Amino acid sequence: CPNRPVGPTLSRRSIRASVSTSLVTFSDGVIIIDDSFPSTKRSKNDGGPDDGEAPVIVSLVEAAMQMFSAAIDALPDTSDPEFSGRANVILSGLRKLQTALTKAASRGRATPSVIVSLSGVRTRYDDLMAMASEAPGATLGQQLYVVRRRAKLSAQETANGAGLTPELLDAIEAEE
Repeated sequence: CPNRPVGPTLSRRSIRASVSTSLVTFSDGVIIIDDSFPSTKRSKNDGGPDDGEAPVIVSLVEAAMQMFSAAIDALPDTSDPEFSGRANVILSGLRKLQTALTKAASRGRATPSVIVSLSGVRTRYDDLMAMASEAPGATLGQQLYVVRRRAKLSAQETANGAGLTPELLDAIEAEE
């Protein structure tokens, strides 16, 4: 049904109208971003990205993710004593990539392809964190991250509930 409520007062139709029918669609509760949708880019003089920046960002992310995926696939079993150390190196790299993409997405470089790349990095990070949290050498930060994500809580919400600052929680989860 095309007008089934998505939130308390929003329908799919109203969300589509506010974003754009050709940019975002919904299929069985899944948001689909149309990569071919022409984004509204500003010129270099406006301080925004030029036409070639987003494809370069996405290409670099794809190359990095190929290397991270190969490293993840080469990890030993979670019961192996070497697993945690090797997983931590990969997780650190994925965090850096995620941070860079988050900045790109928040500075007007948020073309659909950049957003899809960010989603892919976050998904791979979450999956590896879930594996690492179940390993014998799991850290408090890994376990906390996975429990928080499974509870569908943000770092801010969890920090507020635990009486911590969000920065401290982020540092614990990142093993800093």
